[in-house]
Amino acid sequence: MKVTIDLIMTTGIAALVVLLGNYIVARVKIFRDFCIPAPVVSGLLVSFVLCFLKVNNILDIKWTATLGNWSMNVFLTTVGLGFTADLLKKGGKLCLKISIITVLLITLQDIVGVFFAKLGGVHPLIGLSCGSLAMYGGVGTAAAFGPIFEKLGCDGATVIGVAAGTFGMVVASLCGGPAARYLIHKYHLKPGPEDAAPVLEEDKKGVHALDSKRMANAFFLLLMTSGIGGPIYLLLKQIPNVEVPYFLGCIFAGIIVRNVMESMHMDCYVDEMNVISHFILYLFIAITIMTLDLTKLVSVAGAMSIILLGEVAVTVLLAVFIAFPVYGKSYNSAVMVAGLIGTGLGATPNAVANEKAVIDEFGYAHIAWILFPGMAVLAGNIYNPIFVTLVEKWVANL
Repeated sequence: MKVTIDLIMTTGIAALVVLLGNYIVARVKIFRDFCIPAPVVSGLLVSFVLCFLKVNNILDIKWTATLGNWSMNVFLTTVGLGFTADLLKKGGKLCLKISIITVLLITLQDIVGVFFAKLGGVHPLIGLSCGSLAMYGGVGTAAAFGPIFEKLGCDGATVIGVAAGTFGMVVASLCGGPAARYLIHKYHLKPGPEDAAPVLEEDKKGVHALDSKRMANAFFLLLMTSGIGGPIYLLLKQIPNVEVPYFLGCIFAGIIVRNVMESMHMDCYVDEMNVISHFILYLFIAITIMTLDLTKLVSVAGAMSIILLGEVAVTVLLAVFIAFPVYGKSYNSAVMVAGLIGTGLGATPNAVANEKAVIDEFGYAHIAWILFPGMAVLAGNIYNPIFVTLVEKWVANL
């Protein structure tokens, strides 16, 4: 039986998933210990149940997940709104390190992918489809390159890339938190003064009553800034040979608006924006995870499974043993490792969700929270499509 769930019901079920996830995580210690985001726990539970029902021809649900993309773009606007010029000055060398690690990871993912594809006797372009395009780039980037690979002789590249990206999103949320937790406990890391969230003078006096006017102003400022991201995206889209995601425009819009407002000494509603961003992030995670079609993972059996396991291994190992010391072996660095695994296997929202789960458990990390997602997506979304475009024809002839 096929059932279509409209926008209102999809959003309502997503809200239920968030509440269910909070309930489960609050009562199951292992999820808190391993920093698994609450909507991931309940979202996967819903996905597995629906997968079982679909495979057995009992129920096939078609979601109206319009708010998934909306919430992703609006949330990442809040990431941009937290990116100040002062922070960039503090993280100057770190920005370079993040970019170098990003380039290294993308390159290694494609080398590993092509190697295991050849080893498994499948078309080498499948290695690229399951490599950095699906892992670092995500479902959208893999789908964008699919038709190109199919023209080069790799049948089913689009389906395989989307399935690999789906697999990556799930694994990214499961691996990032535990990796950071391992590093935090091994090196006895704690948030330092440089990682602490800024405390306003009035905050020191106690808890404040909700100011509905300030919350409303913050929310509408956020929506306005997201809208500014549209024209910026259209400008970035003109760059040749680069697959630019819409949310990159939103991130840049946030950066511009925040710094212009600060230069004019305007109120940026920082505290209110933090609250709103939390709500929107959890809504996005819930919609994304619960609407995953896990039946697509059947198509990555056999040789694809070996490739994907190789990608997971190289990403986690690089994050823990190379990125962590390069980032500085601090608490901040451990949080960024969670983010790197999130974006390296899934997408930018996975990175943010992983960092949020670690921060909720162990304490705030300001530079990791604000600086890493923007720099990682900027470096990755520039280098990834250019690199793949340069090597795709050579790989096709291997």
